[in-house]
Formats: sequence, structure tokens, C-alpha cells
Amino acid sequence: MAITITTIALMVLMPTMNETPLLVTSTLAQEEEENSGDLTEPEDSMPFGGETAGTYSIGPDRYGLRVQVNMDDSPTNGTLYIAWLVDNSTGNDIGIGQLVDDELAATQQITNSSLYNLIEVTEESPDAVGTSRNQSAIVAGAEIEG
Repeated sequence: MAITITTIALMVLMPTMNETPLLVTSTLAQEEEENSGDLTEPEDSMPFGGETAGTYSIGPDRYGLRVQVNMDDSPTNGTLYIAWLVDNSTGNDIGIGQLVDDELAATQQITNSSLYNLIEVTEESPDAVGTSRNQSAIVAGAEIEG
């Protein structure tokens, strides 16, 4: 997957004053990869692949996963853009937030970000925004590169 965290455990036997070895465990986490690219309009049955509609950037942040989205055009009057991370195989999603002035910069505390391999933007009326994305309202998307 595109966004992964690898944890490496290092165990070392350390001698002590009473000659009983002490087992010391240290855990090192490999940083998540920075991913960025173009958001494109839906094409065929995919939420991406058409004309360029904006850009995205996803990477590690001190407090979790940082997501930035910039759309080239504004939403239709009376609607708004919402960004989502999506697991293409299960359809599970997590809302990142509402774009303001066609931009979003947010940090999510995600425990297993490798589950998400797509980023999508939907255009929805403010009263229709829910806890899961409206698949018929997708205006842009991208496969998160690995």
C-alpha cells in the first residue's frame, strides 16, 4: 500500500553489575512516506483518471497523518467539497474534512493508514454531508502511490 508504517523491534542483552543479563527492547518506527500528485475527475467506473481537477499531498505529521488538498475550481453555488481517504477493496472511508476556499490542510490521528489507498473529493450540499462519502458525488480522486 502507499502509506505504511514499519516497526522494527531490537532486543539487546545488556550485562549488569550482578552478572544477570538485562533484556532491553527498543522499538524503532520507520517514517511514513510522503505522497503527492494530481487529483483527477472520475472516468469510466473509477473515481479518478479523467481531467486534472486539483492536487493532494499526504505525509507524516507530528500528531498523525497530514493531508493537503487543493482543488482547481470552486464547488457549485450552495455546495461544498469534502475530502476522504478510502479503502478501495472494502469501500471503508474516513472523512478528512471540508475544503475552505478550495483548500484543505488537516491532520488525522489514524492508527493504520495503510488501509487507505485512494483519496477522493465529493461535492455535496451542506445538509447532505454524512459520516460516509456519497459515491455518486465524487468530483475528483487519486490512487495513493506506493
